[in-house]
Amino acid sequence: MYKYSRMHHKRKAAHFVLPIPFILLAIENESDRAFMEKLYADFGKLMYHQARLICRSDADAQDTVSDAILALIKKISILRDMPCNKLKAYTVITVKHLAIDRYRRLQKEDVSREEEGPDAVSETLPEDRLMEAAGVDRIKQAILSLPEREKDAMMMRYFLQHSEEEIARRWQVRPVTVRVTLSRARQHLKTLLQEGRGEA
Repeated sequence: MYKYSRMHHKRKAAHFVLPIPFILLAIENESDRAFMEKLYADFGKLMYHQARLICRSDADAQDTVSDAILALIKKISILRDMPCNKLKAYTVITVKHLAIDRYRRLQKEDVSREEEGPDAVSETLPEDRLMEAAGVDRIKQAILSLPEREKDAMMMRYFLQHSEEEIARRWQVRPVTVRVTLSRARQHLKTLLQEGRGEA
């Protein structure tokens, strides 16, 4: 029974896939986006594991990884020159520091709520977290509004995490066709989001 449980656990772990953070969609430079997608493919699970050890919550770990990705995006010019071992270490240190900060902040919020009592106004999420949640919502709705082919491409690439080559095989087209479709989809997505904010 124990052996079966371990095998079952390993099978589940093998199928565990982290969703690609929405923030990567916002990177306009193709080269920078490809670099960050590669970094996330290489270290995403390690980042989540480190965050989960500290935060002790799946949701907080995922939020921490998203925060770490955002912090790393701002350092792309520095990260590009790092050898793989240093890049890995820098990524892990970044996510650990953010996880510790988040854990401490949440602990303080818990204490504050206890001191204020049950009738206090709930402020579980700071304003920036609420803004971030609204942004993700808009992105999801915008993706669903895309033309069918572009929507399918975005769903397969960023939700199911299929590679461009896998999508090309499924569509029976060349990978360059998939890249063009994804590029158009990102441009349309950007336009839809700008219109939603009155920036068209």
